[in-house]
Amino acid sequence: MTPSGKPAWPQTEDGTTDWEIVFEDPETGFIQLVAQSPSADILRQTTTVVIEKLFTRRGDEEEVVSLKAQLEAILTSGKDLDAQQTGVSFLLRQIKDTRIEKARIYVERKRSGAAIDRRTGWLWKIDALLKPKVLIPVSILFVMLITGLVFGVLQTTLGPSRPDILAQDDALTGAQQEESEDAEMDGDGKTPDDAEVEEAEPEAPPPPPERIEIWLKTMRWPLSQLSTKDRPQYFAVILFVKDWDTKIGVCRHTVNIMDKLYQAFNHVLPQDRRATDGELSDLAAVIPSAVDQIFGSSVILEAQVHRYGSPGFKAATLPPYCKSPDKD
Repeated sequence: MTPSGKPAWPQTEDGTTDWEIVFEDPETGFIQLVAQSPSADILRQTTTVVIEKLFTRRGDEEEVVSLKAQLEAILTSGKDLDAQQTGVSFLLRQIKDTRIEKARIYVERKRSGAAIDRRTGWLWKIDALLKPKVLIPVSILFVMLITGLVFGVLQTTLGPSRPDILAQDDALTGAQQEESEDAEMDGDGKTPDDAEVEEAEPEAPPPPPERIEIWLKTMRWPLSQLSTKDRPQYFAVILFVKDWDTKIGVCRHTVNIMDKLYQAFNHVLPQDRRATDGELSDLAAVIPSAVDQIFGSSVILEAQVHRYGSPGFKAATLPPYCKSPDKD
């Protein structure tokens, strides 16, 4: 019998779990299991097992409760089984996208030499020391200790006080300050700094941006690997719109936009080799018209496609995966 523990997930070349295969494999993927559920009860049981299998770490309890609540809302919506399966598939794909993004960030930090505490180690154990009931008394004791040390150092270095010398120093300092102030006063009794303040005009507020930049979530291509030797590519698609109201409207259709983007990817990019810069330019040229089909009008001013690792690669890392750099 196989011992219980962490599932043997398929791995990518970077050593992280290949979440695309875990969820989308046509034979064993979670999405396929959902599609094969013959009833709402089995759909509920299957999805619950998937959620509990994915979220086993300490601190995942709230996430499990939230996901189960979303699952129950889908299953009690009164819709038919096909619609329920579609809703559950969308919920699982949100989990998949989050896992893929976390894996990408982990690999990026690992390559840059950052220390990463994966589940165990001493960083995990100091969590108990950071609780308020321990941290507050320790902080007070630390402040008292530093105060005592500073007082002792001052007493030993300054020595006994000399009132006469200090009084003379104070008088000399006051006279020097008065002479300096008199020298700096102009004919109107104002200092040069005062005149500069009066002459300075208030700065005008910065003009609003000419267009709004929208970051979406990281996109993987191709979605499924043709062979174990093929390495998927990751891209960031950046959209540009004219104002914030348009940006809000675009973000309300993120799911539909991602579908249109993958259709454009499938139409332009090859699946059996690395995409060329020219193909990425062609893809960026067709994306605005593809996304505009959702709105029935010209909404997207421009689109850019950047390969992972390039300077222009910018992606949203948290739901709803629709972020602008100047304003959320």
